Amino acid sequence: MQIDFKNINLPNPAFQEAHGFFVRDGKHLFRADYLPRGETTSCLVLCSPFAEEKVRTQRVYVSLARALASAGAAAVCFDYYGDGDSEGDFEDARFKDRLLDIKAIYRDACEQTGARRTGLLGLRWGATLAALAAEELQPDFLVLWDPIVDTDKYFRDHLRSHLASQMLTEGKVIRTREQLIEDLRAGEVLTVEGYNLTGDFFFAASQAGLVSRTFARAGKTLLMQIGGITGRIRPELTGLQAAMKDCTLQAVPREFQWDKTEIWQPAPPRLFEQTLNYLDEHGFFGRVL
Repeated sequence: MQIDFKNINLPNPAFQEAHGFFVRDGKHLFRADYLPRGETTSCLVLCSPFAEEKVRTQRVYVSLARALASAGAAAVCFDYYGDGDSEGDFEDARFKDRLLDIKAIYRDACEQTGARRTGLLGLRWGATLAALAAEELQPDFLVLWDPIVDTDKYFRDHLRSHLASQMLTEGKVIRTREQLIEDLRAGEVLTVEGYNLTGDFFFAASQAGLVSRTFARAGKTLLMQIGGITGRIRPELTGLQAAMKDCTLQAVPREFQWDKTEIWQPAPPRLFEQTLNYLDEHGFFGRVL
């Protein structure tokens, strides 16, 4: 598929963008729809990563949504309840709210576009959530960009930022990571990178991983490793591939960053090209090569 990713964020009359709010169970969720002008038969909903990883990669999602729309598929970006421009405070959102948000947005997008071919895409923890939600939604396509397989390790590692903050403000670690976890278990709210974490959210999210999970979804899955040695796949991803049906595993170099912002790449060409080529080759855009 030939798309000029370098200029994907320039004005393009081939599609239109609509920004507004979607109401799920009385909660207002911000969403942005990228819609081709004319009929579309395909729709992909993009599920965001966690906390600052979402902020650092938001432009990548927008660029991808525009690339999809320019190729003739509808794309939807949205903020979870309590996050971004959606209603609510971060600490008010439960783990299950994330899954409820994805399911509600996906069903509404499918209904509004009338798409016959549908999919979910996620990066990092967004990919983990997409994989979990897909078991119920059964989309035709699932695209997982470097998913968090071991969520217990991921959220425990996330607390390192709090330890670093202690070193900056106190000159030493006052509360160890295990003590912080006990604080959460005792009902305290913990601020990490400016986000207030509750124990209810932390422990539910930590336990909802992809390790040793059996997947029953029948659609096609593209699983992508981002970074590392492209000829060497991480064991947790090969294990995840084996647990899924009709799953293709590919690897691309890391062209952008989610843990810092030293490299600015709003439209990573290798990642976009391989993702869109996979979708195109398997009929997502309405044609099979």
